[in-house]
Amino acid sequence: MTKILITGIAGFIGSNYAHFVASEHPDYTIIGVDKLSPYSCRENIAALEATGQVQFYQADISDAQAMGALFLKERPNYVVNFATESHNDRAISDPTSFVISNALGAQTMVEMSHVHGCTRHVHVSTIEVYGEQGPDVPYFTEGSPLQAKTPYSAAKAAGDLIVRAYMQTYRDMDICITHCANNYGPYQFPEKLVPLAITNILRGKKVRLYGDGLQKRDWLHVVDHCRGIDLVLHQTAKPVFDERAATQPEYLPIYDISARREMTNKAIIELVCAALGVRFEEHVEYVADRPNHDRRYLINPDKIERTLGFKPSIDFEHGIEATVKWYVDNRDWWQKIISRSGELAVDWSAFALRR
Repeated sequence: MTKILITGIAGFIGSNYAHFVASEHPDYTIIGVDKLSPYSCRENIAALEATGQVQFYQADISDAQAMGALFLKERPNYVVNFATESHNDRAISDPTSFVISNALGAQTMVEMSHVHGCTRHVHVSTIEVYGEQGPDVPYFTEGSPLQAKTPYSAAKAAGDLIVRAYMQTYRDMDICITHCANNYGPYQFPEKLVPLAITNILRGKKVRLYGDGLQKRDWLHVVDHCRGIDLVLHQTAKPVFDERAATQPEYLPIYDISARREMTNKAIIELVCAALGVRFEEHVEYVADRPNHDRRYLINPDKIERTLGFKPSIDFEHGIEATVKWYVDNRDWWQKIISRSGELAVDWSAFALRR
């Protein structure tokens, strides 16, 4: 019996990956962990729990005692660590919780895999660890330096560095890291750009674009992201340590996952408005920009395409249309979230005055 431990399973990407595994690997036993913060939704995996495909544990990945007991009880073969605090806006007002989850949590999980002899450990990270893309940088790669500059991305970069240190120190371990482009799709918490825009329009509220709305992002449908992670997890060969990796991280088992689709925030909202049949000019307002807002970042997925055969399957325009339809069809899901969480947009002009 193959057991896979998925952390952050009640979150956006973690829950999508749980559904992916249940479909693609029905013989696997899925062990799910989530601390169930206000930004998690256990409803995302309710169907999988109901059928017994997921055995769920409420726990914090930074709690070494709880994680140790879980590893001893379940003895997972694979670990895929999605658990993270992941919103730049919240990280500015509460950076400590991000450091605990994204750095200490990453270390706790990789240490558990080390101590308990896990077959393969995949640490899921983000494009944002590379920082802001300079005008002379066409794209980031696995060899790019980590130059994160926001509290969220810096905490993720700290986690990356810890996991890289385990790769190079404990060479008997089988560890991989992935970095993803901006994800979109079903079950995304409605504080992020795409679902926030959709749910605001459906409620008759304005979509608030930071600054001029021309910040550029690399976009990837969550299902394609799950496919990429699954390729990394199930690659046949165990990564062989290359001595060049000490100074050239591209020789580490790190994979950047992207659909090679770069869009401005404004263009994204224009597509959302079109899918909902409303006029952009009537539903958008420009507001004060977030402090220290990265202007642009883009990754090159050549490595995962070349070595593992990754190829995105979801066309971006169709993916946005399907995502809009999902939120239209699942009003109860996001209305419950907004009812318990309140308004999720941040007024940065008011924040600046407080500081």
